Amino acid sequence: MKTVTGIAAASFILFSTAAAFAGPAEDLLSKWEKLFNDGKTEEIVALYTPDATLFGTLSPSITTGSEGIKNYFATAAKNKTQVRAPDAPTVTKLSNGALVLSGIYEFSGTRADGQSFNAPARYSLVIQDQAGQWKIVHHHSSPRPKPPQ
Repeated sequence: MKTVTGIAAASFILFSTAAAFAGPAEDLLSKWEKLFNDGKTEEIVALYTPDATLFGTLSPSITTGSEGIKNYFATAAKNKTQVRAPDAPTVTKLSNGALVLSGIYEFSGTRADGQSFNAPARYSLVIQDQAGQWKIVHHHSSPRPKPPQ
């Protein structure tokens, strides 16, 4: 009985603590989404740490640092690609100053041939509190597999 009670208490503390960080985490994701949709590349880069890493949805390699991240998002801005995160992220607390946000989003836009596209994807963001501001340390995005038939 003690073990079950201990597990339940530990789970409650973990989830309630993660919930306490949900506000800043959701704010950061919402800001990222708006800046992406507005094509504001410089402002997007400001959400990342200077040494952040990015595994972009369509990139074959890892992107590192502010300049690389700026170049990566410049293409999406030029093409006016849009993104929508339909749900709040799942927030996992790593420490008092570090969280992992994970969830799904969908990119949309028009290809060079004039055809529209929708690209479901999934993401995880490692964010860190740096002097009172949450910054993205690592961002991983990949295409979302189709559900099994």
